Amino acid sequence: MGSSPHPGNDSIRVKKASGEIEAFSTEKLERSLRMTGASPQLVQRVIDRVRKKASHGVTSRKLHQMAFQLLRKEARHLAARYSLKRAVMSLGPSGYPFEKFIGALLEKQGYQTEVGVILEGACVTHEVDVVAKKGRLRRLVECKYHNREGIKCDVKVPLYVHARSLDLQNNSPDESIHEFWLVTNTKFTSDAVKYGTCVGLKLLSWDYPEGNSLKQQIEREEIHPITCLTSLKSRQKKQLLDMNLVLCHEIIENPERLKEIGLKETQINKVVKEVTQLVEY
Repeated sequence: MGSSPHPGNDSIRVKKASGEIEAFSTEKLERSLRMTGASPQLVQRVIDRVRKKASHGVTSRKLHQMAFQLLRKEARHLAARYSLKRAVMSLGPSGYPFEKFIGALLEKQGYQTEVGVILEGACVTHEVDVVAKKGRLRRLVECKYHNREGIKCDVKVPLYVHARSLDLQNNSPDESIHEFWLVTNTKFTSDAVKYGTCVGLKLLSWDYPEGNSLKQQIEREEIHPITCLTSLKSRQKKQLLDMNLVLCHEIIENPERLKEIGLKETQINKVVKEVTQLVEY
């Protein structure tokens, strides 16, 4: 589906969260809208409206908000899908909900998982964020969560994680630990990728590795954090996270938790409807 040019679009520059400036791209917006499952007609309507409102120096965050609000008016579950990156970034302020989310992602891929496991290294004790097992394969995962865009994991992080992996490996039979992973919801610097690749550390970020990034795995496995829901307020989402409820399907399994945070029956029905559409769409 092509997008007709709009006067002045070529000169519009968009400011990204990192501070970088790039040209306004209807193609990029179209791809992200298509990923929600929106109809071609709805995608085109949103693109046309966003294009008309876009001005020189607009932030990527503002563009996202425009598209999100337009989608939300049409179908809440589509808006929830569109806000995936921001939803994952809202799994805070502590990193535990993100760790549980990564554990759930690995479970969808056939692993048995535990979150927050204490393991003895050769020198010191370590708390491993996620331990995942599938047959003889064992993954030890370190999660680095950030609640602001534009922050990148620099080379110090894989250096630290690699040092921990060596200590754990030195206290275990070679066959008992197969992979050490570093997972972040933002991005890695080029040096972080270079070092991690060099020492054999597996890296997963929002956009890395190409073709199998965190974003692509989440979309493929259909894992939805409660923070993507448009029928809940930020305060209510935080209350649910504090209750250790992280995933949308947990709301369907435990709808009474919505009563515990003070929602009325009509509100509960609205939330359950959005979750059902989101999970089954």
